[in-house]
Amino acid sequence: MLDQIAAPQFRVGVPSAMTLTVTATAEATIVAIRGEIDLPVLSRLRTRLGEEIDLAPRALVLDLPEVSFCGAGGITELLVAASEAHVSGVPFAIAAAGRAVRRPIRVLGLERLLPIHESVEAALDWLAVLPRLRGNGRG
Repeated sequence: MLDQIAAPQFRVGVPSAMTLTVTATAEATIVAIRGEIDLPVLSRLRTRLGEEIDLAPRALVLDLPEVSFCGAGGITELLVAASEAHVSGVPFAIAAAGRAVRRPIRVLGLERLLPIHESVEAALDWLAVLPRLRGNGRG
């Protein structure tokens, strides 16, 4: 008779290597993300960004300079957030100076879908002129 190995009756939690900090002002909501954007955190990230978009801020900026890794699932979640923001009429931008986020966006040719800037300030400046660039700003 073969010995059977039983599956554990509990699930081992994978500690999250990502933290989120949300700052809402009259100008924009800024979601600062630190750590790794990979499989264990994707559901949490999607939920939180969806909640922020549902609140209909004047603009949404993802602040990602302290992201040390952004896997394919992370890029997908950024695309989902950008799409949901667009559908909801929420101007959206990303601030990321580091390679972890900029490189995969650039390599995949996603710069038009994921507007990326060197800093939150640069993203906010771009968002301020965006209506004029689109021909919507009359003033």
